[in-house]
Amino acid sequence: MRNFIYTLFIGIFIIFTGCQQQQQNSEKFKVDPEPIIQDAIKNKKFLILVYESASCKYCEKLNREVLSQPDVKEKMIKNRVNVAIINIYGDRKVTDPETKQKMEESALSVANKVGGLPTVIVYDPENDFKVLFRWSGYVPKNDFKDFLDYLGSKCYKKVKFEEFEEKGKSC
Repeated sequence: MRNFIYTLFIGIFIIFTGCQQQQQNSEKFKVDPEPIIQDAIKNKKFLILVYESASCKYCEKLNREVLSQPDVKEKMIKNRVNVAIINIYGDRKVTDPETKQKMEESALSVANKVGGLPTVIVYDPENDFKVLFRWSGYVPKNDFKDFLDYLGSKCYKKVKFEEFEEKGKSC
């Protein structure tokens, strides 16, 4: 029995470390989020952190259908929004936008109580990068683009996002 438990433990360890390595080597985590975070803080831009894992299918869909699209990237630039991808299992050092403390991506994920994936958290540059919005799950491209305009127009200070959309993208 003791050998079985020992073998089971070793097997679980090997599987876990293999999954961790796969998480680190995923193509979408090749871009270091720290310079993106620092640029947003330095230049007072909105910051959107997208918390993901390598195995999350909706995270991949968000990257492929939304975040990588040229028209979405144009809206990000126009509305002064930086977007960084955070690996919830990652060990890269990043700055927590709220506390300005350095920590590993995995610790930042825990600190922000990330549950469902993807989780999108928006930080407000006009309020010392406090959390402005957060949502879990996939966001369709047109909704994401409208949300970028909502931030850039500063209508978030006056109306809810739904009202912004109902009013033809005005506040």
